[in-house]
Amino acid sequence: MATVDALLEIARAELGTKESPAGSNRVKYSAWYGLTGPWCVMFVEWCYCYAQVELPIRTASCSALRSAAQSAGMWITGGYQPGDIVIYDWGRDGIPDHCGIVETVGGSSVVAIEGNPAVGNDSNGGEVMRRTRTLSQIIGAVRPKFEEASMETQEVQA
Repeated sequence: MATVDALLEIARAELGTKESPAGSNRVKYSAWYGLTGPWCVMFVEWCYCYAQVELPIRTASCSALRSAAQSAGMWITGGYQPGDIVIYDWGRDGIPDHCGIVETVGGSSVVAIEGNPAVGNDSNGGEVMRRTRTLSQIIGAVRPKFEEASMETQEVQA
């Protein structure tokens, strides 16, 4: 099991990765998962897998991820932190639309690393990007269990 910092390092290294060809949903995360289709959850699952952080389900569905997190006691609806998997609801209809990994938290927003958005397309744009999202767009988050950072690591970062 890895620390939040290790997970975020893995996700940051993927920034700028694009589908090839554009619009195809063909990207290494979908190949790893074994399914060609919208890949925001596949990107998240890939990052957590390589960080060796357990998620409540292996899925390509935001709805299934939310349901499994709720059943596992890993679902939260506020107090987001780096490493949480936020799930968005663009239409505010209760149906999950997209997800990302929280990198930083601000007063009324989060910065997340997301698979498959683009400038002008919030959910199916074909690139790994860093996006700022308002808290009102988030319906909740999965909070996985991470290894605690060692005191030596914390002192170096201070």
